[in-house]
Amino acid sequence: MRYDENGTAASVEQGLRDWLSRAAGEPLAEVHRWALHPPGKLVRPVLLLESAAAVGGSYDRVMPAAVGVELVHVASLLHDDILDDDRLRRGKQSGHARFGPGAAVLGGDALMFALFEQVVECGGRGVPEAAVLRAVGTLARAGRRMAQGVARELDPVRAPDPVAGYLEMVRLKTSALLSACCEAGAVLGGGSPGQARALAGYGEALGVAFQIRDDLLPYGPEAGRTGKPADSDLRNDRPSLPLLLAGPVSADPEKVGRLLVETGALEECTRLARVYAERARRELDALPPGPHRTALCRTAEALAPGPWHAGGTG
Repeated sequence: MRYDENGTAASVEQGLRDWLSRAAGEPLAEVHRWALHPPGKLVRPVLLLESAAAVGGSYDRVMPAAVGVELVHVASLLHDDILDDDRLRRGKQSGHARFGPGAAVLGGDALMFALFEQVVECGGRGVPEAAVLRAVGTLARAGRRMAQGVARELDPVRAPDPVAGYLEMVRLKTSALLSACCEAGAVLGGGSPGQARALAGYGEALGVAFQIRDDLLPYGPEAGRTGKPADSDLRNDRPSLPLLLAGPVSADPEKVGRLLVETGALEECTRLARVYAERARRELDALPPGPHRTALCRTAEALAPGPWHAGGTG
């Protein structure tokens, strides 16, 4: 499922192909080509482009930054798969399974630095230098917050309130980059400080809804089609919200699936995802009406799951 109202994902895909062509022949080129193809949902670059356009900016001027945020997202996936020892990603071998952990780490590192090259390139397309500098700072802070979130996820010590601890981890690990994409898009697109703050808030709330929905995928109709092993969170003792709410004591995925339904954990996850999706939508009231605000609105709506049915588990 691709959250793309105005057909911008195709332009991002072309930008990624162009980036790979320029990097052809470099030592890590094969790792990058493997990790970037096929492309994922492209949520982050599309959000950056739509945020820029929603405040009056141009897709073309900010396209390099949009490509850059997808590069850094894929970098985080290369590293995450090593931490989780996941052997599959998007229906094929993960980067470290294919090339070894050393190449996957270095490949991810290179993609992270490429983000900043890409944002700086916006200056050559007419974005003011001050806006480029602000966007670089915003995205750099998001990178640090993402690392802090993953560190919290890896910490075996559980917070006194597991749900509150989970939400804080998600704000760091997932929401930080989504929020930064929206804020950086507004900054690069020439938006006002108030619009940039509203879009940052939109991205943060959207990130929580996005992560909860992602946590639900192994137990719903899309199970087995997401590219990530359905038992990854259970196997790695990761703080997935459905598992936290149900408190399973079994490692048997089938028994856990039944418990998630019986305890109402899946229904509560669905409710919380809707709450955060609606919170994201309300932030958009600060933007002028138009097709780009509508696209951002529909992205939030797409992340609010419908009523849960038990048929997806097991």
